Amino acid sequence: MRDWAVFIEGIAEVENKVNHSLQPGIDGRSSWGMTTSDLEKRDIFPEIDPPVSIRGTSQSTTSLDKIITADEGLTDTNEMAHHLVDTIEPGDTPLVSDYLEAQLQLVEVVSVYLRAEYQKDRNIELLNKSIAYGRQTVRLSERLRYPKVERLRVLGDLLCLRFSRTRVLSDINEAVEIWARAVTLSVDDDAVHGACLTRLGVSLNTRFDCLGTLGDLSESIQYGMEAVRMTPDGHPDKPGRLSNLGISWQSRFQRLGELADFDHAIGCHSRAVELTPDSHPNKPGRLSNLGISWQSRFERLGELADLDHAIGCQSRAVELTPDGHPDKPGGLNNLGISWQSRFERLGELADLDHAIGCKSRAVELTPDGHPNKPGRLSNLGNSWQSRFERLGELADLDHAIGCKSQAVELTPDSHPNKPGRLSNLGNSWQSRFQRLGELADLDHAIGCKSQAVELTPDSHPNKPGCLSSLGNSWQSRFERLGELADLDHAIGCHSRAVELTPDSHPNKPGRLNNLGISWHSQFERLGELADLDHAIGCQSRAVELTPDSHPNKPGGLSNLGISWHSRFERLGELADLDHAIGYQSRAVELTPDSHPDKPGRLYNLGASWQTRFYSLNQPINLEQASNAFRAGATEAAFMPLPQMSCARKWASIARVLGGSSLEAYNVAFSLLPRLVWIGQTVQRRHEIMLSVRDLAAEAAAWAISAHLYDLALEWLEQGRSVVWGQTLRLRTPVEELATTDHELAQAFQHTASQLDMAGFSRARQPHDTSVLPELVSQAAHHHKLASDWDKLLEQARLLPGFENFMQPPKSTELKRAANDGPVVVINTYHTQCDALIILPHQDEIIHKPLTKITQDRLKWLSSIANCMSGKIRGPEVARGITRSNAEDISQLPVHLWSDIVAPVLNELGYTRSSNADELPHITWCTAGEMSFLPLHAAGLCNGSPAALDLVVSSYAPTLTSLLFHKMPSSAQAGLVAVGPEASTKQTTLPKTAEELEVIKKHAAVTPCLQLKDTSATVDATLAAMREHSWVHLACHAVQDRANPSQSAFHLYDGVLTLEEIARRQFKNKGLAFLSACQTATGDCELPDEATHLAAGMLMAGYPSVIGTMWSIMDDDAPLVADVVYSELLKGGKLNHMVSARALHKAVKALREKVGKKEIRRWAPFVHIGV
Repeated sequence: MRDWAVFIEGIAEVENKVNHSLQPGIDGRSSWGMTTSDLEKRDIFPEIDPPVSIRGTSQSTTSLDKIITADEGLTDTNEMAHHLVDTIEPGDTPLVSDYLEAQLQLVEVVSVYLRAEYQKDRNIELLNKSIAYGRQTVRLSERLRYPKVERLRVLGDLLCLRFSRTRVLSDINEAVEIWARAVTLSVDDDAVHGACLTRLGVSLNTRFDCLGTLGDLSESIQYGMEAVRMTPDGHPDKPGRLSNLGISWQSRFQRLGELADFDHAIGCHSRAVELTPDSHPNKPGRLSNLGISWQSRFERLGELADLDHAIGCQSRAVELTPDGHPDKPGGLNNLGISWQSRFERLGELADLDHAIGCKSRAVELTPDGHPNKPGRLSNLGNSWQSRFERLGELADLDHAIGCKSQAVELTPDSHPNKPGRLSNLGNSWQSRFQRLGELADLDHAIGCKSQAVELTPDSHPNKPGCLSSLGNSWQSRFERLGELADLDHAIGCHSRAVELTPDSHPNKPGRLNNLGISWHSQFERLGELADLDHAIGCQSRAVELTPDSHPNKPGGLSNLGISWHSRFERLGELADLDHAIGYQSRAVELTPDSHPDKPGRLYNLGASWQTRFYSLNQPINLEQASNAFRAGATEAAFMPLPQMSCARKWASIARVLGGSSLEAYNVAFSLLPRLVWIGQTVQRRHEIMLSVRDLAAEAAAWAISAHLYDLALEWLEQGRSVVWGQTLRLRTPVEELATTDHELAQAFQHTASQLDMAGFSRARQPHDTSVLPELVSQAAHHHKLASDWDKLLEQARLLPGFENFMQPPKSTELKRAANDGPVVVINTYHTQCDALIILPHQDEIIHKPLTKITQDRLKWLSSIANCMSGKIRGPEVARGITRSNAEDISQLPVHLWSDIVAPVLNELGYTRSSNADELPHITWCTAGEMSFLPLHAAGLCNGSPAALDLVVSSYAPTLTSLLFHKMPSSAQAGLVAVGPEASTKQTTLPKTAEELEVIKKHAAVTPCLQLKDTSATVDATLAAMREHSWVHLACHAVQDRANPSQSAFHLYDGVLTLEEIARRQFKNKGLAFLSACQTATGDCELPDEATHLAAGMLMAGYPSVIGTMWSIMDDDAPLVADVVYSELLKGGKLNHMVSARALHKAVKALREKVGKKEIRRWAPFVHIGV
């Protein structure tokens, strides 16, 4: 019971909410506003006082020009200086003293020169040399007993400069030591002392940023205040020292959250800006620093005026900074953060576009290796994520994950911003989970957020945001897997986050909302009314604290409405339901059109109106529900899951109101390709199909009731074997398109091939975090391929004659599947069961109601058939059969005959048996639980003709599968027979050798490769399948019900899975004979999706497949193979088009041998395809 609507609390806590149920639901996790600068890293601009002049003798005869003309001169000087410093004492001789003085001046000149050269081209080697010479000046000064404060200041500045480039901790540690010595030595000179104090403060603040040690920050403020105090008004250094002190106060607020620190920071920065003329080169940095403080104040207090001040300051800073200036990227980054905050507060897309523009430019201008690159990448990722959440474009989310993954990768664990960047990345993984449902994405989210919480100190103001964000992910995991422990984690995280957040904090409403969601979930799970009261209390408080103009207000209202709805369902108080409708109506009203949350909120409102109708029986309420569902289904915002639910609700209400459901179902089927999106893994698409597995049956049942048989046929084809059909479309030849547009056809083939591989290659994602960057890139590429595919389809459909290119087939085309014999499409729904009979070369579809089949009876018949499903091919009868259900099994053919098969055959006039070669051929296209029934085995026990005596039966997962493989291949290249008598971890199959000998006997004049025992490896089998047209697999097989794509054949050295088979695109193939157990047994959860091994062979390119519905006896396999191949290989030719008749004869022979009552032995063999 969750809303699909999404709303955001903030960068550290961005969470969406998507639910797969058809009940009203909670609106998305909230994350309101940016929580701290650690999460969106701003660039601060500490300032260095003007360069110091170099004192020294002017008598030196050494020429600077001479020194800089040759590298070896520098090297000689360097070596000589080292030698002098290490070996000569200052008082040795006057000559030595004079020489040391000359060397000191020389080294100082070289150091200054190198520093100037570094400023030109930023060559780090020049900076390294400059620092080396700087250290020599200090050491020479100590030998000469000269004043060395100026030399310490130069060295300190150089070390800070290099630290800003390399982030090597030893540099900032040495800088702090250097500046501390300079402060001690300069106490007698106020001007120099003030400069040293401010630089020591800046260095300590820089080290605090790196290590987070509060002692460094306290000392930074202490020294900064002393520097400002002793600097008179009007002094040119006063503004810079005020700005530096403001930075330290700002850092203290971000660490401790004390509002008084804010006021100090803004006061310092405002005074610094006021004292600095526009023409001053440091004006932009000081404006940017002031903007950061206004931005932080907005985040803490939520006053929009503060944010406007921030944008004004930062815009002016960017304007005053010339292009090419190293501070330009930082200013752009800061401005982008403020635009982002404005978007999150007001919801204006133009603000978000400004944010992305600024941040993109900041990243572009920041060189690789720059210490601020990770933070700027993370910031840009936040904006891309916001755009995804506003517009729903998956490409934006892929951009976000890419940026944030790179940011985390570039940030060492010891960096204080690592937790924020991890939390940001976790938010994006969470968003992708909620959009695509890949559980691996949620695991990545929890991993990132857990690490963020672990790395964040309890006293840090970011801790509540990280906790709330982690709680959202635990909540999502609970909703996906149902584990109460996950919900306990969620409530614990959210409760702690709320407890740590003051009421005045702008993120308090979002964290209350998150906690309310978890309490509501616990109420739904455990039924404790106190939990629901907690939920309503939290959500009411969240709504109360949220300004009406805030874009998150609608989500809070929708969530509160859902909780009131739940209270009505528990207590029956009509006032509670009216509260729900009031809040949800207001939520819809406040949500702009095209907003991705609107369909979910309309669904919630429609559900409440529907509940009111059921309670009061007022038709107007049902009409109001219908209007809400219709609006949600047709909303311009493309959110396929909630829109699909709206469409189906709309259709059901239309039936109740006596109207037409046609428009609603047409909308539902138009949404299906985007819901089961080709940009997702095959495994995930199968999971999504669970939410709509009965859509086709439901819609077809309505169409049949309305006598729209052609439409029912089309809807059944669109809604069954959806994933299978997507793969077939990717493998559809485009020769006809190539005659019109060759380049477009080539683009189709290239994109289709890559998409086909991508769907399978990402099916089993590893959880090793070391491969995350590869997975991010892989997923983004898959999504782009899917987007490109859609664009190519649009382009092709603009060409004359290609308007329906790769569109779902119309009934006129589908009917061609019956050109070689009748096709019977059976639809089952809880209201009815119907057979639609397609006859060769006839336009009219025959409708035959199967009135004896009810939902309960069908389940009973299916349960009997399931009793025959053993696990492996073996020497004994299928396991799991008891005496009681054995009696039911013996009666199964009778029930199938009277309830299903006889009515159809009577309608067709197939009532008399004849010669096997003259029997009519019929193809059964079943759905739902009907797919597990052996209709070909139907018959009475009184000696009357059974289905096996009247018709040759085949099965087909869809009509399209028959059309796709209708033409026989002209190039046949022999047969490969695979039969490992023993395989890994399986019992031996002694009859496989006999089975392969039978095949060899009939293939005397046909090329036949046999892979026995140790030669029957996975690689050898796949290689042989590529080279041969037919394949016979005599081995163990297993149906993986938890993950059907991992159903597999057991070969000598391992398993050949359905996933591995389905990804192949074999050409010129014929028959695949799967002489193993359960190779045509589908998934009971997804019976319409043809997720069995036989369907995989069809997908891989084999048009005709012989498989088994349940376990077979090892003794029976050689007999069936003997009869089949005696028919198929007559005259030495391979003709798979008669496979159905060959199997029919084999099954009759087996039935005659074991007796009609042994249905479990002769009935499992089935033919699928053409």
